Amino acid sequence: MVKFLIMGPVTRDTILKSGSTCKGIGGPVYYQAAVLSALKADLTALITVGQDDAELLDHFPQNIDLKPIWGGETMQFENFYPDENPNHRLQRACIPSNPIEVSHLKSLDWGAFDAVLISPLSPDDVPFESLKYVSKQGVPIYLGVQGYLRHLEGQKVVLKPLNHYKKFLSCVDFMFLDEVEAGVIIDDSSLSLDEISRKLSLLGPEEVIITRGDRGSLIYSGDHDDVWNIPAFPSRERVDPTGLGDSYLAAYAFRRQETSDTRECGIFASIVSSLKLEKKGAFQGDRASIENKRTIVK
Repeated sequence: MVKFLIMGPVTRDTILKSGSTCKGIGGPVYYQAAVLSALKADLTALITVGQDDAELLDHFPQNIDLKPIWGGETMQFENFYPDENPNHRLQRACIPSNPIEVSHLKSLDWGAFDAVLISPLSPDDVPFESLKYVSKQGVPIYLGVQGYLRHLEGQKVVLKPLNHYKKFLSCVDFMFLDEVEAGVIIDDSSLSLDEISRKLSLLGPEEVIITRGDRGSLIYSGDHDDVWNIPAFPSRERVDPTGLGDSYLAAYAFRRQETSDTRECGIFASIVSSLKLEKKGAFQGDRASIENKRTIVK
């Protein structure tokens, strides 16, 4: 059984889409926990949450080891989807400071983990010193880079290039971002996604994964110096796009710990994302439903 550590903030979310409003729990750790729990991984979650929102922890699967880091407030996000493109999202947020510090990490038994998923939602969630500490523990790091690019202008979330991105990426084995974030991270709009992924990989990540909504995903492997274009698997319905990238990351990491076949990992993650899109909330499938979806599409 693969043993994962996931870390990042849990959030209170408001989802606006097609004239409807839905409130609930969110954050990458929530969506990743659902995927990894469904796939029967051994899972520990180090999460930041407001001290008055302990009930949010009840939404997590029962078979995981939750380690909350209590702060003054819980992060809040409003996600508005004006059309069917899950990457076309307008965000507003309230982002309190509740970072995962090195002192929180030193209490963990790092020999118990096969891999760690790090998913900040703001630049302060996982400071560089914490990322650097994790990188020295000898376990592969899967990083969802989105939070390092997000900044507030009032309550509006805007993307800005990652300052000192070279030192951040030197600590990472697998890097995940969407195509919008790829166009922002290194502040060079002249490069293609292939060129961006190669450039980023040279700075540390073994693989760079760029998701592209209904156009699938692009995976660059530094070991093979090659790019795989992974198709998006069609969904029966497009119900809830929030958490798709987080679900993809978790599924990819799970399969990547089982096999070094990069294309297979991308296909597996794409199927999980398709199944998640079909239902409201977090992933609700299992290994059998993933393989059934694969068979149907073939």
